[in-house]
Amino acid sequence: MKKFFLKSAIFSLTLSCIFLTSCQEDGLFSQFQHEEIQEFVDQSLFEIEERGSLGRFGCYELVFPITLNFPDETSAEIEDYESFRTSIEDWKEANPDAEGRPELAFPIEVTTEEGELISVADMSELRELKRECAGDFGRRGHRGHGGKCGKCFEIVYPVSLAFPDDTTVEFEDRQALKQAIRDWKEANPDAEERPSLVFPIEVQMEEDESIVEVASAEELKALKEECRGDN
Repeated sequence: MKKFFLKSAIFSLTLSCIFLTSCQEDGLFSQFQHEEIQEFVDQSLFEIEERGSLGRFGCYELVFPITLNFPDETSAEIEDYESFRTSIEDWKEANPDAEGRPELAFPIEVTTEEGELISVADMSELRELKRECAGDFGRRGHRGHGGKCGKCFEIVYPVSLAFPDDTTVEFEDRQALKQAIRDWKEANPDAEERPSLVFPIEVQMEEDESIVEVASAEELKALKEECRGDN
């Protein structure tokens, strides 16, 4: 009888060790997989922003919503930088073995540091904007794109745009503004001047969600420079 209980105890202990080892291995695998996904997300965001000098450390800010195309030919509409990250993360979790990275769906709209609005039709136009940005940074001695992705503030709607023909139009939301910029570019393909924000505007800071009034294009540029300096 004693031998039976001893054998049972040894068997139970062996099973416990196997189960514990299995759990530890599963935990390590899950942690490794999570880190791989986060690295994929970070690199995807960085490549998208670096390609067009977008985001906090670039010359231009994306005007949301945007559409993101994934390598499996699915797409997602992105409302802000937070959903930008979570959409890529969710896709990679569902497609861990998929190759390739997500890409922006064109056209997109961006704002310059001075508050001009630009509709970008394709990757070649985005590359041209990046070249303009690089030249401007060279003249100002800026360190260039790098570091943390994302934005440091978001424009609060409604806003008004001044068009080169001296008309001014107020827009209640981002979608209406994006469509107006696309329509204007289509009607004025050779125009050298661009629509621009009418100041003052209000922006919401990412860090503490406070609302800041920006009185001029110069103040808007200074605010973005301050964001770069904080990171």
